[in-house]
Amino acid sequence: MTSMNTELGRLSQTLVWRGLAMLAFGLAAVVWPEQILILAMLAVGIVATVFGLYEISIAFAIRRHAPRWWLVLGHGVASLAFGGLSVGAPGVSLRVALIVIATWFVVYAGISYGAAVALWPIRGVRLALITWALFDVALAILAVAYPAATIFALLFFGAVYAAVFGAWQFAAGLWLRRTLRVHQSAFHEGRLSAARP
Repeated sequence: MTSMNTELGRLSQTLVWRGLAMLAFGLAAVVWPEQILILAMLAVGIVATVFGLYEISIAFAIRRHAPRWWLVLGHGVASLAFGGLSVGAPGVSLRVALIVIATWFVVYAGISYGAAVALWPIRGVRLALITWALFDVALAILAVAYPAATIFALLFFGAVYAAVFGAWQFAAGLWLRRTLRVHQSAFHEGRLSAARP
């Protein structure tokens, strides 16, 4: 059985590496849209799918030790859905794609808000998560309000979102890694006591 810190360390690594990959592919698709947009979005979809499955496994590994394990599960499921949409986007109609995208934004906004509530005492993180949730709600409204977008515009918008989302995931992974290190050193120095099961 793995420890909670080990699983959270795995989660931080997942966030960092997925963030870097999505940021790189998203930026490449924005900079060179004609040459690699569809290929980059497929790559982002595959990365999101693989890491979504990985996060789901982490959620089940920590469920007995973490009362809010469902946030990790929800994030994994949302990443899996985003990956599925990115890979399957060329095969669905624009209307279906827009509905799925808007739904994904609303679901992810709910996950971000749930994480903000879970981390309420940490003001900077709370504000960042609430801002991200509001950003996702605004994007959901835009996706529904402007259904006349073309598939290329939809993919380009997805590339921009993938780059921003990647940067967000990278920052969240670094924050989690730093937080784990601070708590581990505080525990070893005797400033934190071990929690009883």
